[in-house]
Amino acid sequence: MLPTIFLIMYGIVLLAIATASLRYNDTLDNFLVAGRSQKKVLVVASMLASTIGGGITIGTVTRAYNIGFPAFWFVAAGGIAHFLQGALLSRKVRETEAVTMPDLADKLVGPSMRTLTSLIVLVTWVGIATAQFVAASKIITGITGLSHQWAVVAAATFLVVYTLIGGQKSVLRTDLFQFGILATALLAVLAWLFLGSPPAAGTVRVELFNAQFGFLDLLYYVIVLGGSYFICPMMFSRILSADTPANARKSSYMSGFGMLVFALLVTFIGLWARASITDLGGLDPLNFLARRSLPGILGTLLIFGLLAAILSTADTVLLTAAGVLEHDIFKKKTVRGVRLWVVAVGAIAALIALFQTDIIGILIKTYNGYTAGIVPAFFVAIVLSGKRKLDPAWTLAAVLVGYTLGTAGSFMKEGTAAAKLLPMAGLTASAVLSLIAAYAPRTKQKK
Repeated sequence: MLPTIFLIMYGIVLLAIATASLRYNDTLDNFLVAGRSQKKVLVVASMLASTIGGGITIGTVTRAYNIGFPAFWFVAAGGIAHFLQGALLSRKVRETEAVTMPDLADKLVGPSMRTLTSLIVLVTWVGIATAQFVAASKIITGITGLSHQWAVVAAATFLVVYTLIGGQKSVLRTDLFQFGILATALLAVLAWLFLGSPPAAGTVRVELFNAQFGFLDLLYYVIVLGGSYFICPMMFSRILSADTPANARKSSYMSGFGMLVFALLVTFIGLWARASITDLGGLDPLNFLARRSLPGILGTLLIFGLLAAILSTADTVLLTAAGVLEHDIFKKKTVRGVRLWVVAVGAIAALIALFQTDIIGILIKTYNGYTAGIVPAFFVAIVLSGKRKLDPAWTLAAVLVGYTLGTAGSFMKEGTAAAKLLPMAGLTASAVLSLIAAYAPRTKQKK
């Protein structure tokens, strides 16, 4: 009963913060990129909170339980991507003054690229929203005893209402608070597990490769999954909200370091569970720890840390997809329109989440096509911005070929060579065609 009361109180606090941010949401720029005036600490916290969602937290601990230390790379790939982002992209992206990632595509390539990027981002981010709703339902079910379906409805309803009220300003404010809860919870849990109840000597092994994770898996994680963090509309929205290009760059570096630390934290929690728990009783390892292994207060802190992580990712996902619909697909600039699309995207994602439970599986299938098609083309366009502008026809071919091959990988059996090689083949093809686009004669496009 007490955790349920805490859950309700937590929701009220977040809604109060969102309501306090209403006065900042008078323009689309304020609603989507927080007026481009945010300090480094808020940008870094929001980048971490948005990337380190409950889905990744629960999913990585589960993977560590199943395959051991190599699960580290599922999050570490994002940390490496953020370092590269800071070195190569962040300053240039911030200097464009774009509002959304498709808007950036228009500035770098042309209107056709804006349209195609919008459609791919929309499909991808509905999938990511679905994963967050599934993760939230697991937490809510554990607290309240609701069924999966009703927990999805409750999570989606709250997230939609919170997001459409507060906008980006509210998201940035609450992300600092919510990431603090998650970081505190994970550090406390890790200390209690390894200091208070250490596993038997030799049962926790640190190994880069094993029978369940080979070199091809590493390439897939670093290149395909890492690419989704390297060129990412959610991260770009944070970069575009920074007060200066220099702070945007520093924020990417700091976020990359934070992700590497987080990757170690969640991986070692999973390794403790792998060494100490033989029967999960149908639960995922992290929820098992919260309910049956940790002291009551620490278990409650972990549950709310996970919930904070889910909320801080889901609100950004909804806002990203809704902003693309309003600004780039329907080419309007009203806050009211973005709010309506938040409701629509949330409803579609919730409908899918009612019948899905595999968080990491959803995320991997979602990322494959996006990374293979979008990432190489955007990378070439951003790096060469100010020097060369990519030919629209060749660039569209690059994105379409890459996206098709990457998506084909999502229909292969997970873990097979084809499921990993097809997205990487898509990345290669997209990169080659994007380089051709940079040096081919440029075709004219109608506005």
